This record gives sequence, C-alpha cells and structure tokens, in this order.
Amino acid sequence: MIGGKNVLVAGGTGLVGANLARRLGSENVNVLATFHSRTPDMLQIPDMPGCQYRKFDFTSLHDCIEATRNMNYVFICAAQTFGAKIMKENPTALIVPNLQINSGLLEACRMNAVERVVFISSSTVYQEAYYPIREDELDLNRPTYELYMGVGWMNRYIEQLAKFYYVRHGLKIGIVRPTNIYGPYDKFDDDKSHVLPALIKRAVNKEEPYVVWGDGYTVRDFIYVEDFVDALISILKRYCMCDPVNVSSGSKITIRDAVKVILEVCGHSVNPQYDVSKPNAIPYRMLNTNKFESIFGERAQTEFYRGIQHTVEWYKAKVGH
Repeated sequence: MIGGKNVLVAGGTGLVGANLARRLGSENVNVLATFHSRTPDMLQIPDMPGCQYRKFDFTSLHDCIEATRNMNYVFICAAQTFGAKIMKENPTALIVPNLQINSGLLEACRMNAVERVVFISSSTVYQEAYYPIREDELDLNRPTYELYMGVGWMNRYIEQLAKFYYVRHGLKIGIVRPTNIYGPYDKFDDDKSHVLPALIKRAVNKEEPYVVWGDGYTVRDFIYVEDFVDALISILKRYCMCDPVNVSSGSKITIRDAVKVILEVCGHSVNPQYDVSKPNAIPYRMLNTNKFESIFGERAQTEFYRGIQHTVEWYKAKVGH
C-alpha cells in the first residue's frame, strides 16, 4: 500500500522519526525526513536511498505547508521533549512550540490534501490509574498526573483537534498513545534525556556514585523503538480512523529492575543510590493493549534486556567508546 508513495516523516532525527525514516527508506517509498536542531550528521545517520533530509521549522505554518506539499502520507513525529528535571522546573516549556507544531502540520495536511496522517499522542493524556488503562477509560473530567499536567492537556487538545479535522474535513488520521519508547537515536543530553538514556549514559561513563532519582519503585511499560515503528506503519495502513490506540510492550518493569539491566549490560559494578528527594514522575503507567491486538493481532516484542543491549551498542558507537 505504501510502495511508491511520498511520505513525510516530520521530526526525522528524533528517536521515533530517525528509526521510522530508516525503515521506510529501505523500502520502495519516497521519504522526506525533516530536522530542526538535531542534524543527521550529529546523529551519524547514514545516507539512505529513497530518503532525503531537509531542515524545517514547524513552528512556522509556511514551513508546515512546504514540507507537506505533494505528500501522500505524513507521520507527525516532530516535538520538543524534555526529561523530568525540566518538566518540574519549567512545566510550560513544551506547550507553545508543540501546539504550533501539531496544529500547523494538521492544517497544512488539510490544505495539501494529504491522504493519511499518523499523530503520536502520549500516555500522559490519562488520569492516574494503577492498572493497565484502556483507551475508552480516558476521563476528560479528571486531571492528568500533576507533573505532566501541561503536556497531558496539550495532547488531549491535539487529539480533539485531530477529531475536528477528521470529522469536518475528512482527513484520515491515526492517533497513537505510546508508553515510554527507547532505543537508538534517543536523546542523551543531560537536560533533555528521559530516564533510560540518562541511566545508560551515566553507566557507560562508569559514574560513581550512581544516583537514581526517586525511590526506584515507579512502574513503567517500556517499548523498543523498532517495535513501535512496526505499530506506526500498521496503523497508517489500516487504522487512520481518528480512534486512539494504545501502543506498548505490555511488560511491567520497575525503575530498579531497569537499573539492574542497564548496569549489567554496561558492565558497571556499582550499588545504585536512590534519591527520594528528587521527582519520581508518574508512579505507575501501564497501558492496556487489547484494542491493538484485536485489530492487528498479537505481536512479538523485543525483550527489555536485548533492547537495552542494542541501545547501549548504538550509544557507544556514537560517542566512540
């Protein structure tokens, strides 16, 4: 279905976008992958036949229109993201640019008559829940988790905006609600990295003491990026109905368990110290994947240990370890 089509990967040097562009570039697809501050050279992204990289600023509607021109399909992977530290110190930092990026790209897709769009939302849209939550259990009358109130409500709004374009203008849109994604091409910058790349970077550098924020008992559902890319392509092909779908591994893991795996893979023999004075982020986040499996069937997931190995190998090659 996607062979020979023109596909835009907006945010082609981010964690998801870089891996998605590489996957599509290896197939019979004409890929335009975009970048803004992170260039392909910075990430050592190899040249791929069928994949072109160009710089755009998607906070500009003009750039949104130019990038989506003559595109059949668009993946909206472009976003400004930060880790828990920035989220706590400056919780509004993500709001304005991401509203501009997402609303601009949706409007540009309408203007340029794009056939299908996939928007990556977030599990932060959900209210607090201490069980794997289903898509239809989202309660807009209840608040998001406090730390992620800004980004959570922003994604709630963008989902409603997508519904407007779907209903009013017939724009076919797939909405994906992922849990924590990890893998090669993630952000390892100190102020921008999420929990796994931050822990990996410090373990590779043999940091001691090895301090972990929070008590380590937060529960996560990490999904390896290649598995997530598989899901995105499936949703593009079969489920652009503006009906949100959870995408996750379905495997429960605590931060303490993740730390053990990372230290073992990195060969760093140290007793981690947990700093309970630092933010714990969301204490529990698991997604129910029954809806995805009912549509696409059950899929094998990359085992966490193996996914961390791949990620560490990529990071070491990038930084020259």
